[in-house]
Amino acid sequence: MKEKIFVYGTLRKGMYNHELYLKDKNSFIGTGFVKGKLMTLKNKSYPALLLEGNDLILGEIHEVDNSIVDQLDELESYFGENNIDNEYNKIVCDIFDEDGQVIDQIPVYVYNIYNSANVKLLDAVIISGDFVKYSQNI
Repeated sequence: MKEKIFVYGTLRKGMYNHELYLKDKNSFIGTGFVKGKLMTLKNKSYPALLLEGNDLILGEIHEVDNSIVDQLDELESYFGENNIDNEYNKIVCDIFDEDGQVIDQIPVYVYNIYNSANVKLLDAVIISGDFVKYSQNI
């Protein structure tokens, strides 16, 4: 069985986790945006998405087998719904096109701000909303 996911960080094309988990899976459907705030994390090479604010965060829609979703859950330290130890929660979000129209509702890994240890790692806002572009400039 297949499931759609929306990725905005290191799972996007050209990034290191895309190479490990999504490359050669023929999973790419298209690009889209989610509304929120994209942030860097102290001493980490991946971003945090917060569902606050209305910045448009660029990402990709992929459709993958459930076995890949299980691997991504492990990568994102998602242990189950409402688990305080999650680094990322998996939340169904509206996905927008470039005109601001909702095109789908897809699970997105959203940074778990209910864990105080996670909150301490939040650093700077990525103003462009594009982690790949940001990564190329650091």
